[in-house]
Amino acid sequence: MTFNQNLLLRSAIAIQDQLHPLTLVKSRLELPTATWDRCQSLLAQLRRAIDLSWLHSAAVMRHDLEQMLQQLQGEISIFNGRLEPLTHESPRASVRDIYADLVALYDEFTEVKINRKERSISVTTEPIVLEGIYLGPFEILLNWRDLGPGSSGSYRVIALDAYPAATNDSVTHPHVQDEGLCEGEGRKPIRKALEQGRVLDFFLIVANLLRTYNSGSPYVSLSDWNGSSCADCGTTVNSDDIYSCEKCNTQTCNDCYVSCSRCDGIYCGECTSRCEGCGERSCQSCFDVCQGCLAELCRNCLDENERCPDCHEKQEAAIQSTEAEAEFETCPSIQSDSLGQTPVPA
Repeated sequence: MTFNQNLLLRSAIAIQDQLHPLTLVKSRLELPTATWDRCQSLLAQLRRAIDLSWLHSAAVMRHDLEQMLQQLQGEISIFNGRLEPLTHESPRASVRDIYADLVALYDEFTEVKINRKERSISVTTEPIVLEGIYLGPFEILLNWRDLGPGSSGSYRVIALDAYPAATNDSVTHPHVQDEGLCEGEGRKPIRKALEQGRVLDFFLIVANLLRTYNSGSPYVSLSDWNGSSCADCGTTVNSDDIYSCEKCNTQTCNDCYVSCSRCDGIYCGECTSRCEGCGERSCQSCFDVCQGCLAELCRNCLDENERCPDCHEKQEAAIQSTEAEAEFETCPSIQSDSLGQTPVPA
């Protein structure tokens, strides 16, 4: 693959400058003068309050000064830490090493882009296929301002012919979400390559991670990549959110499956019915026919004689009526011919 030697050389020099500790700390070597000036001002106010015997104001000024001195100590500690790279340099790539890495990128990847204005390097992988699932090629984009000691390690992994997970459009690879790579065991070697400016090693490590699949830590597993379709609503969901009907084996999602209110079995909508008595959905096995009106009700809505509440009430009413009639028939009869007559003593 052809490349512009002048571009590569200038880029290698710029990258090497970025790696230099002096360059890294230059913009941060600022003493906390603003906090110091604030301490000076509070001290002057405290002295004035003491001179005027303003005891309350003096106490407030002293408290504020103590707080500001603590802040000053913290900022000085941070400043001191930024001086460490000046005396503890980590190994870093030379201009020659970086140039060689940039040249080698053209042999390792199908496409290489170097943008000096944006200070970025990107490579394009071959189309990635994992366990028979086509994920397409990926662009690995690195800004060389993220190189060197203390690197944040920010880079992007961009799907160029995206085939995202059916259940999450932001996951374009089992280990890539929102263009961020879950590095796993590759984290330490990636950070080391970035700190030392080993450009080729960085891109090779990331590309190899894209070519592999760790079933223990994916954003979406390959087995769930295409998702599962709910037979009731048609929604594609993760396999973990799919339930199989215990009667017909139909696949339903978490929102559509029905748990029988009587036996707690899992069923699809077609294999359950709503009880006319209590309104709860139950499977067909948990329904019985009322012996009175032949209505289909769940077993909880039938009495011990397999009758629904209405038929039960009618039966109770009939029993009570029969008992009342029987009681009336057993009462002593009243003689009609003596009605209205006054008994006369003999």
